[in-house]
This record gives sequence, structure tokens and C-alpha cells, in this order.
Amino acid sequence: MRFRSYEDVIIKARSKESVNVSIAAAHDEEVLKAVKQAVELELITPFFVGNKVEIVKIANQIGFDIHSYPIYATKNEEESAYIAAKLADDGSAKVIMKGFVNSTSFLKGILHKDFKLRTGRIFSHLSAFEIPGFEHLYYMTDGGLNIAPDVLQKEQILANAIAFLQQIGLKTPKVALLSANEIVNEKMPVTVECQQIVEHAKNGRYGSVIIEGPLPLDLAISKESLYHKGLYSEIEGEADLLLVPSIEAGNILGKAITYFAKGVMAGVVLGAKVPLILNSRSDTAKAKLASIALSILASDKG
Repeated sequence: MRFRSYEDVIIKARSKESVNVSIAAAHDEEVLKAVKQAVELELITPFFVGNKVEIVKIANQIGFDIHSYPIYATKNEEESAYIAAKLADDGSAKVIMKGFVNSTSFLKGILHKDFKLRTGRIFSHLSAFEIPGFEHLYYMTDGGLNIAPDVLQKEQILANAIAFLQQIGLKTPKVALLSANEIVNEKMPVTVECQQIVEHAKNGRYGSVIIEGPLPLDLAISKESLYHKGLYSEIEGEADLLLVPSIEAGNILGKAITYFAKGVMAGVVLGAKVPLILNSRSDTAKAKLASIALSILASDKG
């Protein structure tokens, strides 16, 4: 099952039970707007952590009645991240959301020695894109956390993303391992790594999945490009998931989609005990709401 839009994601998330979400440094207008929408859609029950005065002030300004939800007052970013993580560690929250807090401080809270939020799996960022003119959501990993992963780390990143896609209903996701071209060339180490990953996929490492690579972006998403180049691809120009070779490639691709193609990016961090919402502070309320919906699906084990 492919989601055509974030509206489809939200509809599926609404079919699940409401999820408790702890929000680190919730004193941010766009965050509170997204949380307000998520509450109105009965997606979540929020646990606010941060500057209590500012949280209440902003909530009042946007017409968000939060009197029935807990607020944990904190003095700084580090304490906000710590308390939000503690709520997940003790089972009170099933998702942790980043508010007006630096990503490094947020992740330090998650990884604090006081908590058992690690699973042994690599932490990796999965982006989702709703792009005008395209018929379904595209996913990308990892353009947000791992800077220059080696081939073993890429396989772990890939395993996180594939497991998530299968969990949300894509029984056989189509995965493109991106490179500058489709030819394996030892002078381009990324292409050799792609070849290794494909061989492991053929041996059943990722279960029911179609993985091809190395592939340039055009061959991963365009049937016309395949036709004009006279190439065969089992993905058929219809990739669901794009594995980028480095954080720079993922960052550039993600921002190009957002700013040039007017796409909306949502995302979730996988690999921890609970899903993590690690949006940029500049992301819109729509992007944050879509991330909340994705995180609900990621937290659903049923």
C-alpha cells in the first residue's frame, strides 16, 4: 500500500489508538500548532516539557486549550530534552518530539546514561516527501543523522527504513541505492558499496524487497529516463525509498525538493525504543503534523 499524500498517512494514523507524545521544549508556535491539530484529530495526548509560561502564552494565542494536559516546567534545553526522554523511558510516552531545542541537545537527552532508550540498532533518519505532480510519497534515508556511513552502517540504516515501510503496509518496497550513475566503478566507492548491498539483498537479508543499485536519481523515479537510455530496471522508475550515499547528498536532495519543487518533508528517527520526531525548527506546522502521523505508525506494533 502506497500513501498518495500526507492526508492518507493521517487517515491511517487516526485508525490507531491515541499515542502519548512528550514534547521537548514545547514553547514554539509551529510545534504547538501541529500538536493542536494532532489533538483535534485525536492522534495524540501531549505531554508538554519546557518553559511553562511561554507554552501557556503561545497556546492561548493560537486558541489551544491545554489545561487538561500535563506541563513539565524546565529551565533550559538540556533539562527539557532530559525530561522528555525520561517520560518515554518510564513508559509514559510512546513518541518523543523535538520542539524549540537544538538537535544535539535533544539527542543527548535520548542517549543519557540514565535511560534505556537504545535498542542496539543504529539511529537513522527517514524522510518522507509529498511532492506536487507526483502520485505517491517518496522516502529517503539517511539525510539527517549519519554523516558518512560505511557500507555496514548503510545496511543497518536500510534495515531500519525497510522494516518501517513494511510495517506501514508496503509489503515489497522498491529501494534505489543512489549514486551518480548505474555502472559499478572502483573509482567511485559508493557504486561498489551499492553492489555489495544488492548482493546481500538477493540472499534475503531484508526480506520481501526489491533493491537496485547503483542508480542515478532519474532512473530511480522516471520510466521515461529508463526508456530513453534503453535500460531495464525491476524498480521500473517507481522507487519508494531512496538510500543516499551521505548526509550532504541527502541534505541537498531534501532541500531541493522542499524549495525548488515546493514539496513538504516530514520525518522520523528510527532505531530507538520509541520513534523520535526530529524536525527542523524552521519546518511548517504541516510538516510537523505529518511527522507526528508517521511516528504514530512507527510506534504501532500491532
